[in-house]
Amino acid sequence: MRKKTHSHPCIFLKIIKKNNSEVTVEYIDNEFDEFFERKVKQRKIKLPEDFDNLYDDFNQIINKLNKQELIKTNNYLKTQNKVLRYHKKNNNLDSIRVVEESIKLVESFRAKLNNEF
Repeated sequence: MRKKTHSHPCIFLKIIKKNNSEVTVEYIDNEFDEFFERKVKQRKIKLPEDFDNLYDDFNQIINKLNKQELIKTNNYLKTQNKVLRYHKKNNNLDSIRVVEESIKLVESFRAKLNNEF
């Protein structure tokens, strides 16, 4: 199997600042703090052109960004399930356990992401 680089999905929480087509957002992803809570982070994002009509509606921008992340999450889960089938077929018990745990974690993340809508 070939390896592909991927970015972990995130949940966008709020827009801190907007400057033309660039926004500074607060978000959470798969990084945890010492209390096993997801770390709230900030980053700048250049918005795609199809976001131009949402210029000042921060809630709509956040919803649209989160919908894109949901698509990314669903694609990641499809890939992980294919990997799981491969390992089950080849009876790789350790790999099966690791991938199953990964799927559970991403599914709980997807449930949180679904709650954002």
